[in-house]
Amino acid sequence: MAELFKAPLVRRPSVIDQHLAQLLQAVCIEVQAGNELIEDGILSQLIELLDTDRAERAAEIIAEMAKSEDNRITFIQQEVIPPLVNLVQGSAPHVLRQACRALGNMCFESQTGRQIVFTEGGVAALAIRLRELQPRENTSKGENDIHYMLCGSLHTICMDHEEVQREAISHGMVQSLMEYLKHSTDPTVLRFSLNIISTFFDLGDQITDMAFELNTVPIVAKILKSQEDESVREAAVDVLGNYNFLSKPLTQMQLYQSGVLSILVDIINTSLDESACDALDRSACEILVVVISHDGIAQLVFEDTNFDMVAEALRWLNGYQEHLKGTGAVVIGNLATSDLRCAALASNPQLVDSLLAALHCDYSSDEMMAKVKHAALSALRNLSICETAKKTLRPHLPILLSYIRSDMPMLIFKAVACVRALVRGSKAIATDLASDKQLVKVVVELPDRFKYHSGIQGEAPRLLSTLIVEATQTSETISELVSTGVVPVVLKMTQTKEYPKIQVEGWLAIQKILNLLKDHEAVLSAGVFSSCEECLSDETNPNVRILALNIIRMVSGSLKGKETMDALKKHLARLLTNEEDIPAQQLAKEIKESLN
Repeated sequence: MAELFKAPLVRRPSVIDQHLAQLLQAVCIEVQAGNELIEDGILSQLIELLDTDRAERAAEIIAEMAKSEDNRITFIQQEVIPPLVNLVQGSAPHVLRQACRALGNMCFESQTGRQIVFTEGGVAALAIRLRELQPRENTSKGENDIHYMLCGSLHTICMDHEEVQREAISHGMVQSLMEYLKHSTDPTVLRFSLNIISTFFDLGDQITDMAFELNTVPIVAKILKSQEDESVREAAVDVLGNYNFLSKPLTQMQLYQSGVLSILVDIINTSLDESACDALDRSACEILVVVISHDGIAQLVFEDTNFDMVAEALRWLNGYQEHLKGTGAVVIGNLATSDLRCAALASNPQLVDSLLAALHCDYSSDEMMAKVKHAALSALRNLSICETAKKTLRPHLPILLSYIRSDMPMLIFKAVACVRALVRGSKAIATDLASDKQLVKVVVELPDRFKYHSGIQGEAPRLLSTLIVEATQTSETISELVSTGVVPVVLKMTQTKEYPKIQVEGWLAIQKILNLLKDHEAVLSAGVFSSCEECLSDETNPNVRILALNIIRMVSGSLKGKETMDALKKHLARLLTNEEDIPAQQLAKEIKESLN
C-alpha cells in the first residue's frame, strides 16, 4: 500500500483520478489502509479536494475511512466535518450522496460529531436538501439512493441529540419526512424516515401534536398495509406505538378509524404457531391494548360486525403462547368496562372459563405468570361489577380467595377487588366470608404487609367495609369481626378526601358496627373521634360531613376528657352558625342538646 502515498495527490493532476480510484479500492479492502492515509498526510489533500470537481470521490474515500472509530476521532480533530457540510449546500445530487455518507459515518455513535454538524449549520443544510429533493412518482434508482443517504445520515446525526433534533424540526423536517412517507416506495427510505419521526416524538407534546395535524396516523397506516418489508413494518409500529403519541385519545381514535386494529391483529396472528412473540408482535399487542382502553373505541370495536375482537382475544387466551394469553385477557378486560358490554361478554360461557383456565396454567417464568394472571384477574374483576356476570363468577369465588392469600401483591390487589365486587349485593356470600375469621385477618393485615402498594391500600379496606355492610350481623358476630382489627383499617377509608365515595363506604361500615356493638370502646380507642374531626371542615363533601356528625352523635355519650369535649364543642359551635349546610346544622344542634 505504501507506494500509493509517496506522491502528493494535488501535484499530479494527470493521474489524480487513477490515484483516487486506487485509494478508494485500498480503503474498501482494508480498513487499516485508512490509518496509513492519515499517517502519511493524505487526509489534508483529500480535504482540499472537497472543494474541487473531484469532491465526490474524495468524500467517498472519507466515508469509507470513517467506518473506523479511530479514524472518526481523527477526522473530527482534523476538522473534516466543516468542508463536508459546505459540500451539502448546493452540490449536485451525486456529490451530495457521498457527502451524506461521510457525515453519517462520522457521526455514528459520536455526540461530538453531531454537535459539530449542528454548529456548522449542517442540520439546516441537510433539512433544506431533504425538502428540495422530495420523492415523486416514478422515482429512479439513483434518486432513491440519494433519498436513502439523506434520510440515513439525518437519522444518525439526530440520534440521541435533542438540540440537533429541535434544529431539524425548526427547519420543517417533520413536514418533509411526511412527504417522503407519502410518496416514496423504497423500503430503506421509508424505514429511516419513520425512525427519525419516532425519535422526534420523544421531545414531547409539541411534536406529537404537529404529527397529528399532519395526519401521521393515516399515512403510516397506509405504509403498514402496503409494505411487506419486516423492517419497515417494525418502524411503522414503533411510530404508532410511541407513548407520547399513542397516549393521546385523538391518536387512538385515528388509529381505529384508519383500520389499524385489524392490521395489528393480522401481525399478532402470524406468531400464533411460534413459541414466543418477537418485538413487532409485542409492539402490535401494546398498541392494540392501549387503543381499546379508550372507552369510546371499545364500544365501536364491540359493535363492529366486520371485526370480531372478542373472538380474536379468546383465540389468544386459549392458545399456548404466554404473551398472547396476557394480551387476550387485557383486551377482554378493556372491553368489559361498561355494564352492557359486561353482560354481553358474560353471556359467553367460554369467556369466563378461558380466563379462569389462564389462572391454572403453568408459565415459563414467575414474571410471565404474574403478568398473565394479573391480566386475567383484571378482566374477571371488570366482569364482576356487572350483575349478570356475578351469577357466572360467584361459583368460582374459592379460586379468587386463594389469590388473596398469595405473596404476589399485583395478584392480591386484583383478587381483593374482584371478591369485593362479587360480595356487593349478595348478603349470603358476605355473611359467609365475614364469618371466616382467618380470611378477615388476612385482609386486615394486607395494608401493613404491602405498605407501598396503593392498590392494596385502597382495596383491602373497601372489601372489609363491604363485608361489614352487606353481611347479616348480630352483636356477637360484629364483636368477633371487630376483634380481628378491622376498625383502624376501615377508619383509614374515611380520610381519603379525594374520594368521597370511599369515605362514605367507610363511615357506613363504622355506623353499622356502632349500631350493633354494646360497648363502643373498641371503636373509640381506634381514634374514631379524631377521624370524625377531619371530616367536619367546610371543604369536606356534605354527605361525608353528615355521616361523621352522625358517628359523633352515636358515641357522644361515651366521649371523655376535657380536651376532647372542648374540641367537640368548638366544632359544634362553628357548624351551628353555618347557614349553607342546614342538615349539618340541625344534627349539630341535636348533639349539643344531648350533651346538655
